[in-house]
Amino acid sequence: MRRHRRLPLAALLLAALLRAAGAEGPAPAPPPATTTTVPGATPGPDTPRGALVRFLEAARAGDYAIAAQYLDLRNVRARDRARRGPELARELETVLDRALWVDPSRQSADPDGDPNDGLPALHDSAGLIDTRDGPVAIILARVQQPNGVPVWKFDANTVAAIPGLWDEFGWGPLADVLPAPFFEIRFLGIRLWQWIGLALLLAVAALLSAALGALVWRLARWWRPVVPLPAYARGPLRLGLAVAVFAAGMPFLALAFPVARFFIGVETGLGIVAATWLALRALDALAQRLEHRLPAHHARAVASLLLGRRAVKVFIAILAAIAALQNFGFNVTGILAGLGVGGLAVALAAQKTVENLFGSVSLVADQPVRVGDVCRFGDTVGTVEDIGLRSTRVRTVDRTLVTVPNAQFSTLALENLSRRDRIPVRATLKLPVGTSAADVRRLLAALHQMLVAQPKIDVGSARVRFAGLGTQGLEIELFALVCTASWEEFVGIREQIFLGALDIVGDGAADLKKR
Repeated sequence: MRRHRRLPLAALLLAALLRAAGAEGPAPAPPPATTTTVPGATPGPDTPRGALVRFLEAARAGDYAIAAQYLDLRNVRARDRARRGPELARELETVLDRALWVDPSRQSADPDGDPNDGLPALHDSAGLIDTRDGPVAIILARVQQPNGVPVWKFDANTVAAIPGLWDEFGWGPLADVLPAPFFEIRFLGIRLWQWIGLALLLAVAALLSAALGALVWRLARWWRPVVPLPAYARGPLRLGLAVAVFAAGMPFLALAFPVARFFIGVETGLGIVAATWLALRALDALAQRLEHRLPAHHARAVASLLLGRRAVKVFIAILAAIAALQNFGFNVTGILAGLGVGGLAVALAAQKTVENLFGSVSLVADQPVRVGDVCRFGDTVGTVEDIGLRSTRVRTVDRTLVTVPNAQFSTLALENLSRRDRIPVRATLKLPVGTSAADVRRLLAALHQMLVAQPKIDVGSARVRFAGLGTQGLEIELFALVCTASWEEFVGIREQIFLGALDIVGDGAADLKKR
């Protein structure tokens, strides 16, 4: 019985000792997780980088109670911390999204912070926010926890500045009008109300650009210059206006800083496209107007104008490409320097291209053929349709399109058929064996008379000769130069000559049969 009584007494004594030990101080709270060494895992709050990462992850997940643990709330009354802490965390997240590009990878991963940032010890800067009243520093500081474990948090001065930052960079009246889901639901860093605003802004930009396009089209129909410049500028102006309207409405959407930077890059890129497009269209209009003003016989000037227009277009396209690369963050200077280092390889690779370019220059300068000329090179006869920077296109008599590199085309023996001032007509007539010399002389005289009577015949070149005696018959050769450069006109005159020759030879053959 005594042994059984001692057991409850021992249990009571042990409980009293444990209570006495616990009365010496509060039970320690479990410390936050420290930095882990597992690759890819979230760093712990014992470094500035870890604290910032954990705050952003919790806030973007909508768990503002957890995010509030990384705010130094010592200046907030204890009874208000449970309510005010999540509110301040939500407001700080919105301010950081809108006004500061926060890159946790740039924060120090040292538990003591960055010693060379010019701040007091155990303080790190996450960046500066420009406000109406001047810049506000976002500072993280190492705070000693009641359990003795130091963690990094946004310091008390930063927490005290959150209400003022929220007034300037917060949602404003929208927060009182729209329900909470419009701000809580987000996709790709864009909240629900911002997606709706983007759709409406795109619709407004499209409608206004369409209205401007209709206005320009009416202007083009009312004002009819030699070159319809408004019609040329319709497309680029529509795109430019749409980009301008979208850019003007972007600040009202209060997008997060990274998202806003993305859209600004897209706007700038589309602006470059619109400006380049407008410049190319204006160049076409100017070249067309100059071409109309140039006299028709200044073919060399017209060809030089066409080649110059293409060269300027290539130059404008290169400038636009460089501007676009610079806009999207590429180091254009480094790229150009790399091209300079590898210039020899580029020159070797582009050797044929350079040869073709110089070939096009020689074609324009020497003018062996022009666009619209009929030429013969090798066994090919065709009409020149285009002389480009790299090649020349020729439409053959079989209606096929032959493309010849300018480096090769400029070295060929080109026979320009369109530049003939006269086109020869030749024919060989055969008389039956037994035709007398008198009959041959009479036919020669009749054929010559018929030949010189035809329109546009060079009388000095017209000749009809008794060419030879053969077993199959007597041969008479007919030759004359037709004073025309038009092939169609020449074909008609040649047809009349051949029909006249047939009539004369046929009448002579009939007379022979009668005899």
